Amino acid sequence: MKILILILLFSTVMFSSSSYAEWTKVSENVDGDTYYVDFERIRKHDGYVYYWLLGDYLKPTPQGHFSGIIYTQVDCKLFGYKNLSGIFYKEPMGGGTGDTFNKPDKEWTYPLPDSSGEGISKQVCNR
Repeated sequence: MKILILILLFSTVMFSSSSYAEWTKVSENVDGDTYYVDFERIRKHDGYVYYWLLGDYLKPTPQGHFSGIIYTQVDCKLFGYKNLSGIFYKEPMGGGTGDTFNKPDKEWTYPLPDSSGEGISKQVCNR
């Protein structure tokens, strides 16, 4: 039982901490939100690219979050993406307590031309 608790504690700390990632700033939108990608953990499979995105928000979301780390799938041919899972945090840069979501998007999102979303998808796909 003690081993199980240690494994759960270790995996929770590793998943929820942004300090274990190598975040590279990739975009800033018109609202002042800044986005980072962990290029070391990009994975390619069956024509898709999977990556971790850290959003650092200038103003809190309606739920009181100042940042979120999201696991994203992108179709590099059309630059559509789906958010698969993630954690939203009460402090900037993945700090503080987090609220987990595990409901993957069912539909693809297609960012507007010249938007931060399109720019992020292009950078991730070109790695």
